[in-house]
Amino acid sequence: MESSVKQMHAFFDPSSVAVVGATKKINKAGHVIFKNFAENKRRGIFKGEIYPVNPLEDSILGFKCYPSITKIPEKLELVVIVVPAKHVANIMVDAASKKVKAAVIISSGFSEIGKRELENQIKTIAHKAGIRVLGPNCLGVMIPEQAWTCCFCLKRGS
Repeated sequence: MESSVKQMHAFFDPSSVAVVGATKKINKAGHVIFKNFAENKRRGIFKGEIYPVNPLEDSILGFKCYPSITKIPEKLELVVIVVPAKHVANIMVDAASKKVKAAVIISSGFSEIGKRELENQIKTIAHKAGIRVLGPNCLGVMIPEQAWTCCFCLKRGS
């Protein structure tokens, strides 16, 4: 198993990212997060591969969309999860099967509203699979030095 420090690298300089909950709906966090990656990929700032995941879409912002992370043929290093809490455990099981190194769980609806059991389920899956987790109910990761972000903070006027 990799060292803890090396595993943290997946949050800050991932070689591949899947955004589960990416959408064409511009007012949704899943759109904003994927758009950040897509724009930075096109400008050459983000060097990794990016994959939108949404079973209801064929493509998002010109990128082929996958119905689940298990359908992505390539290896995944980071999964950003932006779906309702009730779906997160299944996504984490899929992430474990894909040997994902890290997950950023933007989704809320866990211990902050009393659903500790659901959050503990996520922790157990992550621990057994060796997946590092940021979240749930977090804003994401911002890397100013590399000018990319997987957070959903909206700019004023956007």
